Amino acid sequence: MPIAGHGDKWLRSFVPYLMYRITSQLNMRIRSKLRNSGINLARWRVLAVLRAYGEINLGRIVELTVMEQPSVSRIVTQLEREGLVKRKLSKADSRFVLVRLTAAGEKAFKSVYPTAESHQKIALNGFTKKEISTLIGFLRRVQKNIEMED
Repeated sequence: MPIAGHGDKWLRSFVPYLMYRITSQLNMRIRSKLRNSGINLARWRVLAVLRAYGEINLGRIVELTVMEQPSVSRIVTQLEREGLVKRKLSKADSRFVLVRLTAAGEKAFKSVYPTAESHQKIALNGFTKKEISTLIGFLRRVQKNIEMED
């Protein structure tokens, strides 16, 4: 706890800091909830992206999970070994490997999704549907602004 009168508390309104703290807190909460399922946070992110986007290449998984390429490759290999995903060469461009969920992967996703959904409900407790929609719109705009700077 800061000593009274010290510091200007500028971080309270610094958006990158707030977003980082929120993300970190959300990740810590869901990590502990996922522990019981045998699916860690990184594996959950890959499964969730594949569920959301269907069959996609590794580069796109890296982009959408915001994870390093070696980590994504390792996780996809593990998931494939367990029968949760399937890899195949792209017909359009054989340099690309496409990844998709299998029926077992879909089942694994569905077994963990209620935890993730409950986690989101806790974070958005007290928000109206309109406020949630507005928040999502604002966050998408922030993301678009950042992407435009790259």
